[in-house]
Amino acid sequence: MKKKVIWVSSLIVFFIVLFLICINWYFPYSPISFTKSISYDADNIVVKAYKKELNDFKNIYNSKKKNTLTDDRTQYVLPMFEQQWLVSGKPVKIKESDQLNTMLNEVKETKDILIELAFREKYSQETKEYLKMALVTCLSLENEIVELKNSKFHSRSTLNRQIRNLHMSFIRSFDMFTTFYKEYHHLR
Repeated sequence: MKKKVIWVSSLIVFFIVLFLICINWYFPYSPISFTKSISYDADNIVVKAYKKELNDFKNIYNSKKKNTLTDDRTQYVLPMFEQQWLVSGKPVKIKESDQLNTMLNEVKETKDILIELAFREKYSQETKEYLKMALVTCLSLENEIVELKNSKFHSRSTLNRQIRNLHMSFIRSFDMFTTFYKEYHHLR
């Protein structure tokens, strides 16, 4: 009788542990997950193209004199687009608390900078439109990150798709910002 109780309780503990491991794997951001992280492996072709565009823009930016508010504030916008998970050709762990909060803070800071530029700088009508589009993409990024933070019960595959979409949204936002900057300096 005693052996049967020990065997049954061991079996119950085994199934509970197995259940928790399965939940941890299948729902990495769930409240009962141990790690609350997911490994994201970006497409190497996309990363290489993005890094090239980023370096090209930095070369243009570094060649300019920093005598306007737009030029000065651009140095504070660039870190949003240089985050490790965006430019790494290797798998990166994205932790629910750390990386998502960092992403969100970077996006909010950039949004505040773009709003400041909209009210403090004088731009041509076309440049204002590009600034507006850059701000809209930034707001969209903010919403996507908040949605990802609230994806506690999404499966691993859904989270991977959301992160991949977020990666592409960052690239679109970078394109909008560079278009705005180039139009500001008439570098088309």
